[in-house]
Amino acid sequence: MIAAHSPLKAWFRPEELEKLIVGSPKLDFKALEPVARYDNGYDADTDVVKWFWEVTHAMTDDDKSKLLAFSTGCGRAPVGGMGEMNFIIVKNGGDSERLPTAHTCFNVLLLPEYDSKEKLRIKLYSAIQHFEGFGMI
Repeated sequence: MIAAHSPLKAWFRPEELEKLIVGSPKLDFKALEPVARYDNGYDADTDVVKWFWEVTHAMTDDDKSKLLAFSTGCGRAPVGGMGEMNFIIVKNGGDSERLPTAHTCFNVLLLPEYDSKEKLRIKLYSAIQHFEGFGMI
């Protein structure tokens, strides 16, 4: 609620203020893909990275929100859209049974180099479906 005397009422419409504070529910991962960065042996042409984007683009909006929350701590896009985000996918070892992990404060997704797209899909979905966040809500 904005106080009656607040200058915010003159500067923003309620929906603009909401977007500024909590972000946008519109999740355009196609805008994020070309600005994403890679580290520790990954690049845009690495098989696991290509599979990650294929799996991500096929997700439902709800699962995309879960993936974003898992990776960044927030399930909504920042002001300016996802093409303005700093997002890094880091190789986290070779093929394994480990789930992906993340450093949410830095928008870093730690992704093992799975040996198949199906294994990546299973591990990624398992990670985002069981993600609890900080448990504040």
